Amino acid sequence: MNLRVFPSPEATAQAAAEAFAGAAREAAQARGAFHVALSGGSTPKLMYRSLREMTDVPWEFVHVYFSDERSVGPDNSESNFRLAHDELLRHVPIPKPQIHRMEGERRPLEEAASAYAALLPERLDVVLLGMGDDGHTASLFPGTAALTAGGRVAANWVPRLDTGRLTFTYDEINAARERWLLVTGAGKAGVLRQVTAGEVDYPVAGVRDPVWFVDEAAAGELTR
Repeated sequence: MNLRVFPSPEATAQAAAEAFAGAAREAAQARGAFHVALSGGSTPKLMYRSLREMTDVPWEFVHVYFSDERSVGPDNSESNFRLAHDELLRHVPIPKPQIHRMEGERRPLEEAASAYAALLPERLDVVLLGMGDDGHTASLFPGTAALTAGGRVAANWVPRLDTGRLTFTYDEINAARERWLLVTGAGKAGVLRQVTAGEVDYPVAGVRDPVWFVDEAAAGELTR
């Protein structure tokens, strides 16, 4: 298990930002582009704030995608794209044609999923992910159809939330060169312990060989 534990959410985010910069430099040198899928959530938000202050990211080589999106437009406060835009993308010199958002406002969502799958690169370098208190990741929620979906992107109805989502499938997540899970807070500690021990089949357990960036609060039950 590739587990990296840091003292606080801020330190976790900073470490992930530094790893992002390093991966971007390596990909740019090796392949001429860095294809990364971003995520929503509080820890990625902190990471975005760290990234925009860094001077060693080759932004001209960065191509941005998203691992999931709510069924809203880009200006909606719930939009993962809006979070990334407000906290990172508008602050850094990424060429606009290299930013690819999911069309959460498009109906039916199945058309949005197909359209997004068609514009993805052959292989992503890094997929950033979080983990919910219920063990979901991206918008792969417990008991939902997308857990067994094929292809690269799925439209997923989430009954508990009474809404649809767009999400990468496991196939797409696990095809990336690297998968990073950013998890902070004591509220995630029990789920993290169960997932790492293989005790419960949470959706996040379907992510193969991830790098875990976690804070001490989230890791608090791992030594028990």
